[in-house]
This record gives sequence, C-alpha cells and structure tokens, in this order.
Amino acid sequence: MSSPSHPCYRRPCGWLDLADDGVRRPELTGDCHYDAIVVGAGYTGLGIGRRLAENNPQQNIAVLEADCVGGGSPGRNSGFVIENAFTASSPDKAGALYQLYRKAHADLMQVAGMADDSSSQHMIKAAATKRGETALSRLGDFLQRSGQPWEPLDASALYKLTGSSYYRAAIKLKGNRLLNPALLIRNIADHMPANIALYENSPVLAIEPCSTGWVARTAKGTIKAPKLFLANNAFIKGLGIGRPYSVTIYTYAGITAPLAADEQQQVLGQGQWGLLPAHRLGTTFRTTDDGRLLVRGMYGYEKEGCDEIPRLLQQSLVRRFPEIKSAGQLTDWWGGTTSLTLNGAPLWGEIKPGLFVSAGCNGVGVVKGWLLGQALADLSAAMNKIDIPGLFGRPQWMPPEPFRKPGFLIASKFEKKLAGAEI
Repeated sequence: MSSPSHPCYRRPCGWLDLADDGVRRPELTGDCHYDAIVVGAGYTGLGIGRRLAENNPQQNIAVLEADCVGGGSPGRNSGFVIENAFTASSPDKAGALYQLYRKAHADLMQVAGMADDSSSQHMIKAAATKRGETALSRLGDFLQRSGQPWEPLDASALYKLTGSSYYRAAIKLKGNRLLNPALLIRNIADHMPANIALYENSPVLAIEPCSTGWVARTAKGTIKAPKLFLANNAFIKGLGIGRPYSVTIYTYAGITAPLAADEQQQVLGQGQWGLLPAHRLGTTFRTTDDGRLLVRGMYGYEKEGCDEIPRLLQQSLVRRFPEIKSAGQLTDWWGGTTSLTLNGAPLWGEIKPGLFVSAGCNGVGVVKGWLLGQALADLSAAMNKIDIPGLFGRPQWMPPEPFRKPGFLIASKFEKKLAGAEI
C-alpha cells in the first residue's frame, strides 16, 4: 500500500479561520541550494529550523511546508499545550521529561510572543467510569512519584467547573495551557530568524541522496543541502522512511457556535477548561476564548473519515451536556493526523548520513515536538545535551500489511470496549 508524502485534507480547519492574518509565503520554484532543508513547518520542524539558525547564524536554512502554516496537523489539534509527562519507563525519567517540557513550553511561548494565561485556565484528566477512576488513581500516584503536581476533583467540583454531571472524578493538572493551535504555529513562523527561508504550499514529493548531501523535490522545484531533516511526522512513509515503525491515524474535532449567556455561565463560570479522558481512546473536550465547546474524538486508520464523523462527535457532546442547546449542532468539524508507534517511542535521530528524522509524536505534539526538534538540530551539530533515546526509548518494529491493519482494528475494538463511557 502506497502512502502519501503530504496531507490532502477534505475539510479546512476551523481554527485557521480564527487565526489567519492573510500572510502568505512563496512556493519553492526552480533549483536552489541551502545549508540545511527541513520538511514540515510544524512544532518539530520550526523547532529544528530555529535551533539550526541559532547554532549556525551564518548558514541558510530552508523550511518546506506542504500547506499554508497552520493548515496542516499542527493547526488542527485541540490546542492543549501539555507539559506533563504521563508515560515513561520510570518515575525518574518522567520527572526529567517534565522538567524538559516545562522549559520547552516557556521557550515556545516566548518565541511566539504569547502571554502566559495558564493560571486562569483549568486542565483536567477526568473519568466517567469505575475503570477510568482506577486509571486516574494509578496516574496520580505516578505523577506524585515523578514530581508533577496535581490535585483531585470529585464529581461535585467537576460539575461546578465544567457544567457537566457526566464524570465521576478527575485530577487537575498545573502549568498547562489552552489556545488556538493555528494561531500559535503561525506566531512561531512569524518569529523565525532571518537566515530561515520558509516556503508554503511546497509539498516534498521525493527525497534522494546526491553528491552534495540530499535533494528534495517538489512539483515546481528542487532543493539541495548537506543535511536534510524530516519533520512531516505521519507522512515520512510517503518519502520511503519509517514504514516498519509507524502508522498514520486520523482523528477529528468539531466546534459549536458560541454558547448563549446562560449556557456560558454554566460551562465557563470558573473560566476556561480542557478535559482529557482517562482512557486514551476516550473523547476530549474544551472551551474556547469566544465561549464555544470543542469536542475531539474518533479514529481512522490511514484514511480520513467522512460524513458520519460530526454525528458521532455530537453524540459524545450531547451525552455530556444534554441541557446545552448548542451542543446538539456543530458549526464546523475537521480531521487531522498523528503518527503512532507500537510502544510510543519516537523515530528520532540520524538514520542515514546527513538524513535526520523526528516522527511518531503519538498524539502529544506541541511541547514534545518543539523539544524533539531542538534536540535533533543539536544532534546534527554534535551539540546534543539530551539523551532522547534514553528518555523515550526506540520504536518497536510493526508487522507489515496485510497483517498491520487487522491487528490495529482488533486492538482498537478491544480498547474501545475498555474505554466504554469515556468515549
């Protein structure tokens, strides 16, 4: 089965409508040479580009984006900027990652020029089932042992915070943030150093080694450099890289119209909040700056879903907020991609001479992506200070097709049964 080298989404992203400043950057045309090429202008790609430019201010770096900045997956997520490390092979490693994520989070916001409003927002991980409560208890213990602060919330406190009586318990996480992801990535792009050339609507169709390093080909041009960095996550397989280690998963978000004044009082009475499910296949919810509800859920294997998606998203929303009239009608919905590895470890490092890769974000892409991008740029300059494989591990091999898809579908069916009312 062939894989695309770039996304072709069926629907535009609702976040971008709220963040589009009208700035457009040129496409790559003709033949050119740079000191480094970065494929993908997401959090990882711009993290790579910025660190390369800082480490080598005399060099020229090209960043190639398949869409406009913010039109791809980095602008299509739910806008959760998370500095917690929920998974690691030990509490010590989780604690180390948490500290690294905190620094990366602060750096990301400084680069983007966005104010710190996390103190007025609430990030929670909530359980709707007894199984979910057990998972939260285990997570709370893990966070405690790894030095990550949290506090418990019972059903009554949850109702006062979210306006929903659906959940049984939650843990409140500190230091995280909710924002418009398309606005964040566009702000970062606007603050790139002068020695970075950012090309939009320039999907890379093929890469190959050449006498001077690597060449990347687009529909209208070619670009050569001694070093090539792949930060297009789910789509590296379309360039012949990483197929044994990752799968492309589509997930979906929908958003309501602004809630009525009395509905906002019920749902936003204590400020903005974001809710992560206790089970990884559960449904995510959050509020927005302009008083809407956003729902994210559902998963598709290597292919984007279609018209049944909004109905299923609305069902999840109405179950949580049956009395909120606006919950019964989504004004917009869209899909996005993530790249999953079997054991959650990223495919990261120099995989061939001069070819560097960071992929397999496993659905946690903003702060983690920025950190992995900067670390990869440092690795390319022999300046690496973080043992990425030591902290995250290395991705495990996945069986090829035709075995991979049936295995994924069987595992998904089992996990959905475990998730139950968390979906």
